[in-house]
Amino acid sequence: MSNYDIKNKGLKKETEVTSAVATISYEVENAKANGATNSDINIQINDLKDNGQFPSNLQLVDAFYDPKTSSSGVAFLDNNTGKVVVGFAGTNFDNGFFGEGSKDVGQWGNIAFKGDGPSSAYFDASNKFMNGLKANSYDVDTVTGHSLGGRNGTIMGMAHNIPNIILYNSAPLMNVLTSVPTKGNLSNAKELEKLLSGYKGNILYFVSEDDPLNKVSGVGGSVYPGKIIVIKNGKSHDITGFLTKKEQEFIRQHTPDLNKIYVAQKKVQTDTTKKLIGLELLRAKFLKSGGGLSASEEIYLDASEALILTQGMSKTLQIEIDDIKKMYQEAKKDSDKLWTDTLKTADSIGSTLHQGEVLDSLNGGGATEPIVRIEPKEEYKQKISELSSVQQEYYGLISQIQSSINKQVETDQELARQIGG
Repeated sequence: MSNYDIKNKGLKKETEVTSAVATISYEVENAKANGATNSDINIQINDLKDNGQFPSNLQLVDAFYDPKTSSSGVAFLDNNTGKVVVGFAGTNFDNGFFGEGSKDVGQWGNIAFKGDGPSSAYFDASNKFMNGLKANSYDVDTVTGHSLGGRNGTIMGMAHNIPNIILYNSAPLMNVLTSVPTKGNLSNAKELEKLLSGYKGNILYFVSEDDPLNKVSGVGGSVYPGKIIVIKNGKSHDITGFLTKKEQEFIRQHTPDLNKIYVAQKKVQTDTTKKLIGLELLRAKFLKSGGGLSASEEIYLDASEALILTQGMSKTLQIEIDDIKKMYQEAKKDSDKLWTDTLKTADSIGSTLHQGEVLDSLNGGGATEPIVRIEPKEEYKQKISELSSVQQEYYGLISQIQSSINKQVETDQELARQIGG
């Protein structure tokens, strides 16, 4: 059993989920590095909950620590949504610089000059962890992380097609200057290019106003393949800077409402269940009138059940369509701005290059206009078209079923009387 006591770094029961997981990931890493089991960690986290120092809706699922690389991660089930949030710890000197900390620092150089992708040995333990969650049927909806953990989370989130990646003062995915393929990093550049082009989820970077990492990264033309939101709070790099009231309100205002679809669809399910219960009560009423069900009653009940279920599926689908349409509108604005900003950054870095040479350098690093601006738009448009087509089929089916029920009632006065017209 570990002697390490997990410390509270400012978390509260009402702390926003992703910032809570990103913060606790450091303490979980410390505990694992000192020999703690998941059971040991779970006991301590439950103690934090009892003291109002950790969100009560988060339940520990699993955690890992790789002593070879000093990489680590933790997974929590959010009982409000039924989804899992995975957090990766960043550079951590709590266990000493010349031990674990130096391994994290070594990874900084890989990011700047080599650009490790998900197939590198550095991510072996992380990939195993993510695959284990999927093998156990956990629905991983979000990946988060801070600093180096943000970059690790970005890689794992994209590699495993996790819908949402939300990061705090994150290290960049790669550097424009060093992403041009060379003999040493050709395979890495190609892998990262493929990763960027294949990922269709949401990536959101929260950055503190005075974070030195992101200021330095900007000078080097680093690539952040998502939406960057700067919090004007005068704070620096530490993850705890995101835990005070002002920052928490800001995060909630700007973070996609990850619970929104789940809550809306649960309401539809509840309404559908209530209607089905009402239909069973009507079935009992029919049976009380004497004997078994008549042919008309059977037809009516079957048709009504089909109508209730079809309406429920249609409403559930409409929620998804509305959300994707909103995402599409945001994506159009964000992708245009991202491409414009990419060109401006590249021009400022390569001021001695012609525009064609700048574009060639961007293309070599995977930052092409189709990947950054055109393909995301087309992807959303295609998805909306497909879902709208299915929705029209539901509308047609609902109309047919409703018409059939109406005719049945019109021709059977006794049935009409029993259901109250």
